[in-house]
Amino acid sequence: MNNVWDIVTLLTDVTTIVVILVLLMVIGYIISMQERPGIPPGPPYWPIVGNMLDMRGKLAGKRHKYYEELQEQYGDIFRIYFGDQLVIVLNDFESIEEAFVKQKDLFSTRPLAQLWMLKEVGKGGNGVIWANGQDWKTVRRMQLRTLRDLGVGKSTLEDRINDETNFILDFLTNCEGKPIKVHELMMKATTNIISMVVLSKRYDYGDSEYLQILKVLEDGFTDMVVFTPLNRFPMLRFIPFIASKMLEAHTAFRAVEKLIAQHIAKRRNNFDKNDIKDFMDVYFDMSTNNENTTFSDSNMRRIIIDLFFAGSDTTATTLDWAFLFMALHPEVQKKCQEEIDSVVGDGRMVGWSDKSTMSYNETTLLEVQRLGNAVPMSVPHTTYKDTVVKGYLIPEGTLVFANLYACHLDSRYWKEPLKFKPERFLDGSGKVSKPPATFMPFSTGPRMCPGEPLARMELFLFFTNILQRFTLSLSGSEQPSTDGFCGMSMSTPEYTILAKRR
Repeated sequence: MNNVWDIVTLLTDVTTIVVILVLLMVIGYIISMQERPGIPPGPPYWPIVGNMLDMRGKLAGKRHKYYEELQEQYGDIFRIYFGDQLVIVLNDFESIEEAFVKQKDLFSTRPLAQLWMLKEVGKGGNGVIWANGQDWKTVRRMQLRTLRDLGVGKSTLEDRINDETNFILDFLTNCEGKPIKVHELMMKATTNIISMVVLSKRYDYGDSEYLQILKVLEDGFTDMVVFTPLNRFPMLRFIPFIASKMLEAHTAFRAVEKLIAQHIAKRRNNFDKNDIKDFMDVYFDMSTNNENTTFSDSNMRRIIIDLFFAGSDTTATTLDWAFLFMALHPEVQKKCQEEIDSVVGDGRMVGWSDKSTMSYNETTLLEVQRLGNAVPMSVPHTTYKDTVVKGYLIPEGTLVFANLYACHLDSRYWKEPLKFKPERFLDGSGKVSKPPATFMPFSTGPRMCPGEPLARMELFLFFTNILQRFTLSLSGSEQPSTDGFCGMSMSTPEYTILAKRR
């Protein structure tokens, strides 16, 4: 009898515990659904996972479309939840300017504390993309000094781009009549430019070390690095499938770090402060007798990898969009070529100094950046204290994104925004008119891309010199969609072109 009573008592205790746990979960759910007054409106969300399933399910790669739907429903500023992390998206020029420019001191921080994977990768240093405070300011000065001083030495920045352009032209000549994947080709070219700017080293396109670097860069841009569930649920890394993918990515990343470490060690032995050739020399020069943590070798490896990330895929993707639009709009391509023929002819390469007299080519590239949106969203910002944007509360620690894609396609700012019209950037006299403030292909505020001058030069020289020699057309009969795939960059749909010698 006592045993039966003990069992009944035990069952009662277990039932009580289960009931208490259920009640706690219900209370926790109710509390989690209570939002602070004043934050922007947004869609319903699940406890624990928030709106994560929307972003990772059927809308994977279509984040720009998801945000478009939310903007239509909730307005220019809305909120979603990435797990339990509050995310606020700014979708119009006014809110982006109010946050990133007018409140730049509050919004210039990167949210490392909220993103587990970035904290793990950054244990040896946060590089430049994810650096904060004085570390970020120091690296930015190094970047700007490198671009300023790059003409000092045996070759200028333009010379280096022209050298790479010639390799591209030779490749296209050898491939005439064969379908070409533009992004793959331009990725190799733009990565080589960064390599020369950072390391003074040009790689052969088949070099094994070079292919390792390219693999890491391409993997980093195809995955939603910020919105991977691992950033909010790091325990997922112990699931076998995810663990194997992480191990593969980690191994590849560390292999590239090792290669860069070898370059740093070799160059340190040959450093001459009177012969500054590239970013690495600027680093050695500025790090002399400086104990700032920015100048550790581990952080230098991260900085160099970040520079490869920042300066390769986005420029290559913009050129990918440019040549797709040329194939889709042969009338625009013809006008660009006529201007090239008129200004330069075919006796020499197009130079950077020709840009001021080639308005139509310049506006075509501006329109490519607007409609292609190679960088659809800003890198996330956060604030170190509560603030307000357009009347909405932005709590401390919130992830804040600028939706550049929305600004570039907003009919309030642009007439017929979905049409490819380079003429929209021309004034009445046929000169390039100053792009409106709503045009932000490199973002805005203090954290906008410092490599903009290099990117603009690459875009112009690659684009015009290729069109000077070749006419581009689609290799298939079907016209690809211009609705891109939204990862870290906005990649084009799969397509190939034919390059016919003019």
